[in-house]
Amino acid sequence: MSKWRLKFSKLGMGKYISHLDLLRTFTRSIHRADLPVRYSQGFNPHQLITFSLPLALGVTSETEFVDIDFEDTVSSDEILMRLNENLPPDIRILKVSQPVCKARDIVSARYIIDITSTDGVSKEEIESFFAQSNICATKKTKKGEKEINLKDFIKDVNVLSAKGNCFRLDALLSAGGEANIKPDIVTKKLEEFLNKGEFESVDIHRTEIFFDNDKKIESFC
Repeated sequence: MSKWRLKFSKLGMGKYISHLDLLRTFTRSIHRADLPVRYSQGFNPHQLITFSLPLALGVTSETEFVDIDFEDTVSSDEILMRLNENLPPDIRILKVSQPVCKARDIVSARYIIDITSTDGVSKEEIESFFAQSNICATKKTKKGEKEINLKDFIKDVNVLSAKGNCFRLDALLSAGGEANIKPDIVTKKLEEFLNKGEFESVDIHRTEIFFDNDKKIESFC
């Protein structure tokens, strides 16, 4: 038995596939590809598939990960080729490798966020929002809603461009089991701060996931 970690992209219309539907997509694609996947034991056996950091609906990504248990009879090259032949075109397997860390070690994720505002926004206005020492926000948890300081979850942010109504952010946010924040909470608080009406569009794209390797932050793989 071999556990393989599959790195995949979720682009285009793929951003409208929910996490549950993504699981179904992989399950059916593995079946169509006739790959020797392993199943759980018990009354209702299912394929042994685990996603590392589920993506929010409406967000694209070039760095998603799923761990799948296969029999030793299949190689990494076969998994990549046969799955890409059976997955939707907006979901592509980019790499198949052995896991070197666990999903619980994930500490942060990087996003590129493109925003179009109803009115012009300057770089200085955006930077003044992130310069605040305290940004009050409400975060939903399993136990209900919780008031937080959003600054505790923003590890780094850069305004890559700001021209007219359009601007682009590069944001490194806390992610994983210990402290996780969705980027749309950040964009909503920014929208409130700028006080120029609702944003016309917000496109969020995840570019990288990081894990803590004994306090040394490295790319998840």
